Amino acid sequence: MHRERFNFNNIENSEYKETKEKEFVEKIEKAPLSSDLKIDLLLLVFDRKKATFLGDICGVESEEQKQKLIKEFNEELNILTNLLDELNLPYKIIRDIEDRNDTIGFSVVVAKEIENLNKIEEAVKNNNNMDMGIMFGYPRTAVEAYVTQDVLDLETDLPEEYADLRKEGMLPFLKFTPSKLHWKEELKWAKDNKKIIEEKSPNTIDQAIEEMEEYLNNLEKERSERK
Repeated sequence: MHRERFNFNNIENSEYKETKEKEFVEKIEKAPLSSDLKIDLLLLVFDRKKATFLGDICGVESEEQKQKLIKEFNEELNILTNLLDELNLPYKIIRDIEDRNDTIGFSVVVAKEIENLNKIEEAVKNNNNMDMGIMFGYPRTAVEAYVTQDVLDLETDLPEEYADLRKEGMLPFLKFTPSKLHWKEELKWAKDNKKIIEEKSPNTIDQAIEEMEEYLNNLEKERSERK
């Protein structure tokens, strides 16, 4: 199906542009999806990335869990694809829900232009980390450092900085590995993303921080129980 790209920057009437932006944001906010997916979609819509990779995955330990996950992920995938159709965004399901190596999951690539959708699909198919990273909007320095000795683990290498970033609500925007040499510039890029979402969709920010804190608190509890 051919879809025309909707670009807010091409709208000359500022009042109409603001109305269309609000419509997109409201549709994304109302969708019963995780904040991770919403943030990625919003950053795509506001041209902070050329494409995005959306999905969910979980390991399977029993047949009962497997059937439960299949049901839950089918519901999640249906909600996501219905939203993408409503937003008129081109997408391709590159992994349908199935049991693969004892995991259940799905993967969808999304873009605003058919050309970029084809490019990201090809990059994923060929496992081309450089092309994927650039299209996902990550800073080139971070992409170049990916899977090398030059990556920075913020939590381990800079614990005080990490704690400050957590207090600032930045962790939902740090779903990438910064580089040791350019992490300050890369953090600025991530903070710019957060500013955009704060301005356009404060509800998504609130959801993201709540979900991140719940995840981290559960993780800390599990670690303490292992000791």
